[in-house]
Amino acid sequence: MATKRVRRGWLPSAILGAFAVTFVVGCGGVRRLPVSGTVMLDGQPINGGSLQFTPDAAKGNTSRIVCTSPIREGSYNLETSGITRAESGAGVPPGWYKVTFFQQEESTKKHKVVPIDVNPKFKSVEKTPLEVEVKDNPDPGAYDFKMTK
Repeated sequence: MATKRVRRGWLPSAILGAFAVTFVVGCGGVRRLPVSGTVMLDGQPINGGSLQFTPDAAKGNTSRIVCTSPIREGSYNLETSGITRAESGAGVPPGWYKVTFFQQEESTKKHKVVPIDVNPKFKSVEKTPLEVEVKDNPDPGAYDFKMTK
C-alpha cells in the first residue's frame, strides 16, 4: 500500500483559502456609503417623520432599493432596504437620489403623532426639488437638507 506524505502547514492555508472563497462568493453584497446629516424646516430642526432616498433613474440610478431613516432632533442616518439581504444594511449605494419626507399618520393611545407641516412638494418623488449624489468623499454638508412649510 502506497502512502503519500503530506507537507506540514497545509491546514492553515486550506482554512484561509476556504474563508477567502466564502467571502468573495457569499458576501459580495452591494457597496454602501455612510449617509447622515441634518433636516431643517424653516430654519428649525425637524423632530419626527422620516427621510427617504429614492433612486433617480433619470440620472442613471436604476437600483431597486429604499433608503430611509427616522429624523430625531434634526438628524438622520440612512439605512438601505433592498430586495436581498446582501443589498440591505447601514449606508446607501453610490448614485443619484431624490429626497423626500414622510410621516406616519397613525397614532396609538400612548403616542399621538403630531403632524409636521412640510410643504407637499417635499413629500412627492415627482415634485421634490431635493436631489443628491451619494459618493465617496462628499463635500461637508452635502447630505443636509432644508425644507419649508
